[in-house]
Amino acid sequence: MAEKTQEQGSVSIPMEETKLPGGAPQEAALLTHLKKVENHITEAQRFSHLPRRSAVDLEFTELSYTIREGPCWRRRGYKALLKCLSGRFSNRELIGIMGPSGAGKSTLMNILAGYRETGMKGQISVNGRPRDLRTFRKMSCYIMQDDMLLPHLTVREAMMVSANLKLNESMQVKTELVDEILTALGLQECAQTRTNSLSGGQCKRLAIALELVNNPPVMFFDEPTSGLDSASCFQVVSLMKSLAQGGRTIICTIHQPSAKLFEMFDKLYILSQGQCIYKGTVPHLIPYLKSLGLHCPTYHNPADFIIEVASGEYGDLNSVLFEAVQGGLCSEEGKKNSSDKSDSSCHSQCHSDTGTIEKHSFATSTFTQFCILFKRTFITICRDMVLTHLRVMSHLCIGVLIGLLYLNIGNDASKVFNNTGFLFFSMLFLMFAALMPTVLTFPLEMSVFLREHLNYWYSLKAYYLAKTMADIPFQVICPIMYCSIVYWMTEQPPEAGRYLLFMALSTSTALVAQSLGLLIGAASTSVQVATFVGPVTAIPVLLFSGFFVNFDTIPKYLQWSSYVSYVRYGFEGVILSIYGMNRSELECPGVVCKFQKPEEVLQLLDVEDAKLYVDFMVLGMFFLVLRLATYLVLRYKVKSER
Repeated sequence: MAEKTQEQGSVSIPMEETKLPGGAPQEAALLTHLKKVENHITEAQRFSHLPRRSAVDLEFTELSYTIREGPCWRRRGYKALLKCLSGRFSNRELIGIMGPSGAGKSTLMNILAGYRETGMKGQISVNGRPRDLRTFRKMSCYIMQDDMLLPHLTVREAMMVSANLKLNESMQVKTELVDEILTALGLQECAQTRTNSLSGGQCKRLAIALELVNNPPVMFFDEPTSGLDSASCFQVVSLMKSLAQGGRTIICTIHQPSAKLFEMFDKLYILSQGQCIYKGTVPHLIPYLKSLGLHCPTYHNPADFIIEVASGEYGDLNSVLFEAVQGGLCSEEGKKNSSDKSDSSCHSQCHSDTGTIEKHSFATSTFTQFCILFKRTFITICRDMVLTHLRVMSHLCIGVLIGLLYLNIGNDASKVFNNTGFLFFSMLFLMFAALMPTVLTFPLEMSVFLREHLNYWYSLKAYYLAKTMADIPFQVICPIMYCSIVYWMTEQPPEAGRYLLFMALSTSTALVAQSLGLLIGAASTSVQVATFVGPVTAIPVLLFSGFFVNFDTIPKYLQWSSYVSYVRYGFEGVILSIYGMNRSELECPGVVCKFQKPEEVLQLLDVEDAKLYVDFMVLGMFFLVLRLATYLVLRYKVKSER
């Protein structure tokens, strides 16, 4: 075997010495060439600008987790996913949680990270003290299996957003720290690349870099090597190893690592059927299994072997392994190893001052969070080809098409029905154009929001305000462009007051529709549900708007529905602004025109007694109620995640 180098900046690959027909010189040259692979990722343990944090040891005792089976209307009892788990994860260790599918790996990670609370029993301690969840969430981070990144930001922009939200330092310190992290993680050359153009390995390293900004002492990784090739897997695990050597507690679930990756872990915690079947070091695993009569075949990956054992390929041995762990067969080796670890010295930014008390609050104020998130959301909207560019083009194109279709009919008494149809279609188009794109806003970004919020980047109210406020300018500009085209092409009354009222009512209707879209998106469980529910909710809103059926014609038991239709108030206000306010008689190209007097149009549509200010007030109330309801739904969803 080639000797392992002790240099910190390199990783050695041991190879078996075999005789080559070409002789010893060729063999020596080959071994020299393959002996070392430079790995600059280990620079991650030597950051000079990272904030100093307390080292953290995590301990859990008699941990159990149960869930209720069946839907809420037909419960079928409880199911235990984790059963009486105990263990200790120390700093400066890379801990791998392994097990077959359904063993409870991700569930254990979610509970330790604080993502799951309901149904949990047992005690979790941080540095020997009972865990305070809010404090622990601030000193830990959770990097999920899927790399949830905003696609329209560059790597540097994403890093600067993270630094601005997590650090209360000068801009120079933040910039130097971001450069340092990008260089150490091999992302400097793609710093100006948008995240949707990164490779799988680069996305994973960026997800780690985003959380590394405030130097969390505890880092959780859910399946960090999932979907990556062997080279990218090695880079990611090497990075996690070097972060652990820097004084952090690194805990990750890993499904089936190669032998090369398996050797890099300091500790293993192996689960099967919700119970622990091994906890200890990697070198101790094979002797431990051998003592129980389980012999790993030569040249067989130990990681594959233990998964096969846990899956029952060698018979149902789980009960034997459970009892061995409960009997303390793993603990002696674990104690010996931990004492060795504590004696070794390692340069670390996570110094061992366990008495330091973390703050509950965020690193930045709510207003600062709002400003940073508003800028990020505004940039994302501007770069989004579908949501923004297509929306602007559709308003322009449809505006020209409608203007040509209803050309010069606004002052023609013989075409009043056509004109009211034009006014109603304008409300219909503006409603759908505002509703449908925003229905997808939260379903598409919910995973990113949950990751960042639960990792304590920002508060819910800062995110929600920024998200909704950043889109309002675009939602105001698009109706104004549409109205400016169709109003003059259709030859509506050339009065500034009426034109401004028409624009204001159209914009108000669009904003209410946008608010309803946000509520539907926030309440929906998936993109498919949101895209189905959005148009369906529009049907009754349009049906009771007053264009298809007059209010007096609606049956008494359904008249209340008309008051809930926000399009009714927009359409009513537009009719008043065009035909009300003492408008002069319309032009009549023929001998007799039934609706030459504007008052007759108002009587036909049953709006002669309506008030413009009431329409504006009701639309404003709809806007505020829907926005508040969306915030409450988001708040409920965040709490229900735990």
